[in-house]
Amino acid sequence: IQDAQISPDGSCIFTADASRKFTVYPFNPYMLDDEPTRGLEPYAVFQATDPIWSFAVNPRFDLNDMHKTTVLLGCRDQYVHLYNALYNMSKFSQGRPCQDPALPVDISHKLAAYKMVCPLTEAIHSPLSLAYSHCGNYFYAGHQDVISIFDMDRKDKPMTDIRTIPSKRNKLKGGGRGFKGHITALALSPSTPYYNAGVLAAGSRTRYVGLYDGNTGQEVTHFDLPDIMSSTTIHDRDVKGVEGKGVTHMKWSYDGIYLCIAERKSDTILIYDSRNFSLALGHCAGRKALTNQKLGFDIRITADIYGDVDQQVWAGGTDGMVRVWKEPWLKEGAMEADEVIDVGGPGEGAVVASLAHGDGRAVVVAKGACEIEKSKKSKRSGKKKTDSTASSRLSQWGSLDILRLG
Repeated sequence: IQDAQISPDGSCIFTADASRKFTVYPFNPYMLDDEPTRGLEPYAVFQATDPIWSFAVNPRFDLNDMHKTTVLLGCRDQYVHLYNALYNMSKFSQGRPCQDPALPVDISHKLAAYKMVCPLTEAIHSPLSLAYSHCGNYFYAGHQDVISIFDMDRKDKPMTDIRTIPSKRNKLKGGGRGFKGHITALALSPSTPYYNAGVLAAGSRTRYVGLYDGNTGQEVTHFDLPDIMSSTTIHDRDVKGVEGKGVTHMKWSYDGIYLCIAERKSDTILIYDSRNFSLALGHCAGRKALTNQKLGFDIRITADIYGDVDQQVWAGGTDGMVRVWKEPWLKEGAMEADEVIDVGGPGEGAVVASLAHGDGRAVVVAKGACEIEKSKKSKRSGKKKTDSTASSRLSQWGSLDILRLG
């Protein structure tokens, strides 16, 4: 498994894996009341022809409304395609799709294709990141130096493009403004009574983060992430383990004040205050994510009877552990995890995603690993012995678990 998400209504779990397969699993809250461990079978499957680079779930996803159970998929060298995640839309009866009695359901029928094509070379731009707007009427697609905004009803070209760098032909690349790089992560801040559209955060492989108006696309600001050469951008001058190899995942706190950023080959999760992006508040240390594999995280929100909200950052590592940091933005510098939960050990693969379910009683843990096994065969030629390397074998494995919280 390479990526996993939970539907906004909490009824489905979506995964994309290295075998180019997109899978939908049902989540039944009653399964949490069963004492014996139950097997989790897929409800719907889509086999892609190319690697799945990104996907996004409709923010208005409703299990009871077939028109809202849609997902966007971005595959290599293909347009952005819209699918129905629960119904086989290729078969209709009396205006409704016919459900096959056998599971899993085939959801490979494309509902729409959104084109991102270079006008000069006619090359297809495939998005490395996708995100819906809060209303679900348009979506954002991140690729090289550009964030394209699509209207769901307009498929031929983007409604507008947000260029992270104004000009590519100038020696200063836009007069010294903006930043270059593939946009690998998108996160839209929660809507507020004062501003419904939210602020779009875009992270790049070049370790830059840009902030844009969620409605107009106008740039608010952009900043680079701390490293050894710019240690003044973080409270803790000891930046060992902080510097990564590009943004892979971002998430806002529920109130939209704090932004958490994770990178590839980085042992930390950086935390920024939206009121001052010039300095990082601190970082969640000891994540055990010094790998090129994309390891995501989630923010679990709980509330007591008095309405006081508690937020926790849940992140997995390559050692098969999930670490929990409680309200990390209330501290400075490097913060070690408050809790460490063993979810299988390193033999079962790295924890790709640890997703907190909306009802507060469960956490979904997705794991995935890939290993190249090389075997050698010895050949004898007279008295001389020579070693020759045989073909390598690629081993892949993973799992999806639902953990009940006490």
